[in-house]
Amino acid sequence: MPDETRKEGRASHGFATLAGVLIAFLLLAAGYVLYQAMHVLFPQNVYETALPAVISDTVDADGVLLFDESYVAGSGNLGYLAADGERVSAGTAVAEIYNNASQATLRQQLTQLNDQIDLLQRSQNTAALQLDSLLKERAGALYDLLDTLDDGDYEAVDDDSNAYQLAQNKLWVVTGDAANFTDQITALVQQAQSVQAQLGSPTQIAAPQTGYFVRASGSGRLNAGADDILALSAQELQGYLDSDPVIALDGCAGKIVAGFTWRYVGVCSAKQGEKLLGQDGKPLRSAVEMSFPGRMENGLKATVAEVSMDADSGLARFVLTCNSINGDVLCLNRAAARILGRGAQRPAGACSSGALSEGGRDRGRDTGRELCSRRLRQAWQHRALLPDRPGGCRPSADHRRRLHPCFARRDRGFGQQGEAL
Repeated sequence: MPDETRKEGRASHGFATLAGVLIAFLLLAAGYVLYQAMHVLFPQNVYETALPAVISDTVDADGVLLFDESYVAGSGNLGYLAADGERVSAGTAVAEIYNNASQATLRQQLTQLNDQIDLLQRSQNTAALQLDSLLKERAGALYDLLDTLDDGDYEAVDDDSNAYQLAQNKLWVVTGDAANFTDQITALVQQAQSVQAQLGSPTQIAAPQTGYFVRASGSGRLNAGADDILALSAQELQGYLDSDPVIALDGCAGKIVAGFTWRYVGVCSAKQGEKLLGQDGKPLRSAVEMSFPGRMENGLKATVAEVSMDADSGLARFVLTCNSINGDVLCLNRAAARILGRGAQRPAGACSSGALSEGGRDRGRDTGRELCSRRLRQAWQHRALLPDRPGGCRPSADHRRRLHPCFARRDRGFGQQGEAL
């Protein structure tokens, strides 16, 4: 009996030890899980998106833009044949004079017809194209159109829509949905000839020299010459800017800017002007970036040509030279500028290096797919996104689902609205 009692005691002691070890292990596991949960639910470190910008190196200034420009004489009821910033050769028609308002409408119709004819003619050039490349081309054109709508750049919708329609037409030719567009082209040519006969031959205004054309309706000119402005001191330049120096292009159809080099003559506080100087007290040798808030947000590279300080007035006068132009810049005369000097970086907007901004074109295709449904709603509000199929009908819902991943999602999510197309 004593031996059996001792054996039972040892056995119960062994079970108690094992139970203790098991309980301790479970407590440790529970403690670890609780510790991790506390860190997840109540993080000690707070992370925020960092925007790469050096505010101290940003210069805000007011000034004027000096171009090598000449003026195109012309007045009356004008219709423009060239866009702002379009490069034209000497003798090219940039505008025409209408006798009545109906001619302007006829010119618009004729332009649209010619654009459709050109689009259909290019749509038939599919001999060397493969199906997979056409699918990629159409997808790229679709996302470009959606990006344009999302950016609110409605002036570019027509170009992006035409690019999408061109890709879709080529796909129809390759897949056999349309043999060619000869009949449509013939009908459009007949319409264009009829409209041209009604339009007649309005008096045209030609460019006097080669350069970049700017319409009179979208720009003006300074009331002083470039040499006179460059001769002004900082205080005199400030007074000139306060005198409202921009006047209308009366009696002109527009102006021609020769070359792509232009200058910005600006004035700012002396403290900010120091940011345009190097450590040796001379103008910065490195390029700066210049934009015009509210009028042209995209920065252009420029070099600092000269900087002069006026200790009495506390102002600084400077001249920047830029070798890049676009239609937005060419329309400016006097404008407030923002200059990013040495060490400054353009703010990244609402995204860091690891994120993609919904508002810009730098986002990936996956982000575009996530936004597809919302953007397609916008597309339908401004223009039918899908072009007419040959014969005047639109693709069926089944055809859209087979060829368009986004349209398949649209058909499921929007119901009858999708079928209305």
